[in-house]
Amino acid sequence: MRLRVGQALAAAAGLLSVAVDAQGFLGSVAAEIGACGSDNFVNLGCFPNFVINAGLFFNFSPQGPNPTDPSRSFPDWDPGSNINSTVTPLNCARVCRGYGYKFAPLRDNTCTCGIQLPTGYEPSGTALCNRRCNEDNTQTCGGLLDAQIFVDPTFAANELVPITNSNPNIAEHYQHLGCYNAPGGFPTQDVRASALVVDIDVCFNLCAGLGYPLVHGSPEAYIRCQCGSAFGLGAFRVHAELLSTPGVCNTTCDAGPGVFGDCDTTSQRCCGQNNIYPVYINTELQGCYTPLIPGFKRLVTDLLFECDDIPNTLTGPPTVLDQPGYDPALIIQAEAALIRRPTVPVPGSNTFYLYGCLGLGPLGIGGIFNPLLSLLLPSISPATLDSCAAECDSRGFRAFGMVNGV
Repeated sequence: MRLRVGQALAAAAGLLSVAVDAQGFLGSVAAEIGACGSDNFVNLGCFPNFVINAGLFFNFSPQGPNPTDPSRSFPDWDPGSNINSTVTPLNCARVCRGYGYKFAPLRDNTCTCGIQLPTGYEPSGTALCNRRCNEDNTQTCGGLLDAQIFVDPTFAANELVPITNSNPNIAEHYQHLGCYNAPGGFPTQDVRASALVVDIDVCFNLCAGLGYPLVHGSPEAYIRCQCGSAFGLGAFRVHAELLSTPGVCNTTCDAGPGVFGDCDTTSQRCCGQNNIYPVYINTELQGCYTPLIPGFKRLVTDLLFECDDIPNTLTGPPTVLDQPGYDPALIIQAEAALIRRPTVPVPGSNTFYLYGCLGLGPLGIGGIFNPLLSLLLPSISPATLDSCAAECDSRGFRAFGMVNGV
């Protein structure tokens, strides 16, 4: 076998890092497919000037695994690479679904997530989505300014969840989920999702207007309102009866210091304090997959969670609001994307990651490999991915390729 080598592509990354614990706020493709039955994301088209026209509504930017704060890390992303080098339309849609988001736009190989699409923002025949995906150059991942937008069709129809500062009709569907220690809040990256409001009803109406299915509040000078779609770092459910301050998780929502234990979480909208909150959930603002909800822990220092099975009545998809109908021809193909990329590890050294189908260089078109340089290198037998990776790694090359077993 003749080596096909190149130095233009940094395909060899460091050794695989240890995957983080998924309990509490991380999802997985297997869990999504189990809940939803399949990948059924819809391609809405290419939308113009994405940042200018819609950037405000797509604040959540997922990232590769981060052991110190995995609240934006999706476990099925390859732990040896940055998220934007493993992105494809299906990958982006899956990771957004994993955090409870309806829309997944791709612009210039960058994936973000959002719950609402601005009214009147439509695909355009003049928009240009021609950037090849870093993970798979047979697919496109948006344009320089324009974005391909994909949608989870199991959420409620757009017109039934309008963008508004207050939506009491949707807010009435929030139900008590449980008492949670949530020191990191909800990882939305949306400044609108944390606000001081005059009372708790305004808080629920605000979160419904923003389209977020989770909400909690705490009394300060006003009411600190928090909205989200998934739990963040360090969250766990608490046994309210074991709290050192009984009643902190059902505090009255009057502005100023609340009164412990005088609020009925089953019939009222209650508040919490000191990072302990009654959390409420709205199934009408969810799709087929509900991001993982953390189980019980007795102490922050406990390493294990107790199981906490959430009843189906507290998970999506919507049962009151209607779901939209999309042309089945717009559903993207599940087979086209890779989540955890195939790797070829070199023992004691680097790991090579599958980058895609790439051409040759000087004697080909638009490729990275130099066949003339390859002819000067020794043949390898047996011709395997492992042997090719080891030889290229020993010579300091950062990429290798094989064609027809050579």
